[in-house]
Amino acid sequence: MGDGALIHGNFDCIAGRDVCGWAWNPAQPQDAVLVSVLVDGTLVCQGLANHHRPDLHAAGIGQGNHAFYLPLPESLTDGRSRTLTVTVGDGQPLGGTPVHITLPNNRFQPVPPPAVRPPLTLAICAIVKDEGSYLLEWIAHHRLVGVQHFVLFDNGSTDGTTALLSGLARAGIVDHVPWPDIPHVAAQRPAYIAGLARLADRCRWVAFIDADEFLNPTCGRDVPSIMADYDQAAGLVIPWRLFGSNGQLQQQDDLVIGRFTRRAAADHPLNRSVKTIVQARLVARPDIHTPSITEGSLIDEHGRVAGTQGHPSHHAVPDAGKLVINHYFTKSGEEWTRKRNRGQATETVDSSARLRPDDHFATHDLNDIEDLGLASQAHLVREEMERLRQFASS
Repeated sequence: MGDGALIHGNFDCIAGRDVCGWAWNPAQPQDAVLVSVLVDGTLVCQGLANHHRPDLHAAGIGQGNHAFYLPLPESLTDGRSRTLTVTVGDGQPLGGTPVHITLPNNRFQPVPPPAVRPPLTLAICAIVKDEGSYLLEWIAHHRLVGVQHFVLFDNGSTDGTTALLSGLARAGIVDHVPWPDIPHVAAQRPAYIAGLARLADRCRWVAFIDADEFLNPTCGRDVPSIMADYDQAAGLVIPWRLFGSNGQLQQQDDLVIGRFTRRAAADHPLNRSVKTIVQARLVARPDIHTPSITEGSLIDEHGRVAGTQGHPSHHAVPDAGKLVINHYFTKSGEEWTRKRNRGQATETVDSSARLRPDDHFATHDLNDIEDLGLASQAHLVREEMERLRQFASS
């Protein structure tokens, strides 16, 4: 089989309309492998296995940058059964293929309204650890854009987060749930499952986001009024706008939304990631970016089914005009170091992939576009933060 016989890898699944898996050539460990996808023997797409996956890193497969997500043509996502073959090198079939598989049906499927409207319209579920410097601002901002309740899982904080959340819980603003690490279990997904159990009967829509992510309505409306446009969808995928460090090396005593006002361009590849606001009653299983749902479709604000751009967790929406997520991923160099040392709740405490790769600050510190949208609301956020302090101390 020539050089192709040296290539290791596997076809894993189809997610959205992406063919997903990994491929790696140990003889050239830093190089990205070219991957081809054939359906019923016809080449339909090609691309490089050059995406990072923490599980590959933990398994010693190079630096983990050998995953692929290759979108099938939309015409093939019709729910029919076909033969799928993924090849590398000189035509070597990748592990797991050829396989006879039912391709996804990415046609919009509307859902009926709930029989009984729950008391809350919009809540956030999140897991936090040592976010005491940021949480009050994050909660205040989201109350201003229409979030009515928060279910927050406290993953062993030691910096004042616990005291703050306990006070806000006494005021009824949040559910504060202690959530210590368990050996060999990653904390985030189980927390989301527990959060869904708390919200399924109480709330129409739930957003699964992180404490460095700010829902940002860009059309002059609050988030619940935007979600009313999508009553027939199971959920709305919200695209990221990735913000950089603004050249800051040290943490400063000011709001996040005021300190970091430069971001990547909307069409940057790192802005393909999405998070989801979903109808709680329709979630089969929550996940980090997009949940599994019992019926209906996840769509973007233009009505396109998530996955028509590829993997449902990676759905490009460069033309978003209603709602985005300001993702303050790096913050300053000092804050990045603390974040990296804290580790990722998506990985177990004993995993070598718990710490983010060394180069993630450099690759994500993007400052190309000035964006003052949320910075202009800083005075309102400060006022709401003071109200929250009074609630927490009463």
